[in-house]
Amino acid sequence: MKFRTKIILFVIGILFVCCSYEPPAELMNLGVVKKIVQNYYDSNIYEDECKKIIDEAIEHINELKLPERPTVVFDIDETALSNYEHIKEIDFGYYYDIWLEWLKKADAIALPQTKRFYDYLITRNIHVVFISGRNCDSYEATLKNLIDQGYTKFDSVIVRKDDERNFSAVEFKSAKRKELSINGYNIIANIGDQSSDLFGGNSGYKIKLPNYLYVID
Repeated sequence: MKFRTKIILFVIGILFVCCSYEPPAELMNLGVVKKIVQNYYDSNIYEDECKKIIDEAIEHINELKLPERPTVVFDIDETALSNYEHIKEIDFGYYYDIWLEWLKKADAIALPQTKRFYDYLITRNIHVVFISGRNCDSYEATLKNLIDQGYTKFDSVIVRKDDERNFSAVEFKSAKRKELSINGYNIIANIGDQSSDLFGGNSGYKIKLPNYLYVID
């Protein structure tokens, strides 16, 4: 898969902005920074930020005159489903084989605010499509995990085929959104935790959730 996953622990300035600290004059010990990240997620700060973002998204959609076949595109990891507990277990690192093993367990939990947004969309009869950078080898587990966590009504779950593994996240996701648009879906919003989830066209209203664990280009 052609993307660089960079542990956000090294992006010290961003971490301190998210936690309302002044940027340090010097680099800090990695262990200290890990504790800052963990405290952010384990406190109410993360949940409160997500709630504010979702409140604004619902307000925005409430004000829209919906087109025919209105659709919202969802990312999965750190958007619809949380992998935080797993990432914390391996000390905020990344190993693809371990990651794939985790995905196949299909027991990631739904992010409460994203699930609230999803439930709202379903009551409005707005179509939902999931587009994930996950590969086809974890498709069945991904489908099961989403359904088990209450995401039971959607048009499709799109993951990378074998010949799409080398696409960047922006290339892959924007191409899939373009296909949806060509097929008659009017994308009114797009929700994800990465900038690469949102850019490249056919996104509608961009809903960016916080992620201080990793960055995907």
